[in-house]
Amino acid sequence: MHGTATAHLCRRYTAESFKVNFDFLPWQADAVDMLERGKLDLILHIDDGLLPSHFSSERLYREDWICAVARQSKFGARLTLKQYLAAEHLTVTTLPSVQNIPDKQLAALGAKRRSSVRMPYFGAALSCLPGTELVLTLTNGMRQMVERNRTLRLVKAPHELRPFHFLMVWHPRLTTDARHTWLREAVRQVSPQEASGQRL
Repeated sequence: MHGTATAHLCRRYTAESFKVNFDFLPWQADAVDMLERGKLDLILHIDDGLLPSHFSSERLYREDWICAVARQSKFGARLTLKQYLAAEHLTVTTLPSVQNIPDKQLAALGAKRRSSVRMPYFGAALSCLPGTELVLTLTNGMRQMVERNRTLRLVKAPHELRPFHFLMVWHPRLTTDARHTWLREAVRQVSPQEASGQRL
């Protein structure tokens, strides 16, 4: 979940009057299967058309791409696609051997970026940028993490990296469950953008 949204959710609903427990899990390769088997209440998933068609989903918010670089790096205010592909990239991979969204979008253009460093966490990745010419691609929701760090700066990503949407996804057997209805509304309330209410 978007970091700011997670913070709002915790501040709003962990007050004593709510008596609610939240258990946030890192993304797992079998998350969709866990949702099917009732091991998860809901997942946040990108709108890539790969979810099982029988799941219920709702669009929560749009994410745009930005790039973080060392403050003293050679890069200008925006990277062209040519510059982006010529650069060395630091990539964050949550699952081994799984393409990131930017890599999928580049592959559709017949292009591939050069990644010389890969790691599982954005916080650690940001700390590795100072003193290098590496480029880290991240979503606009993480903008403040970069802006708070005086050794880093933001660079606009190439136009070819298209925005994408996050979906809240659940099994339809929970659609009318009162507790799950409450949970979905709680997630809507703290999402960066109000959900359209449209079921996808």
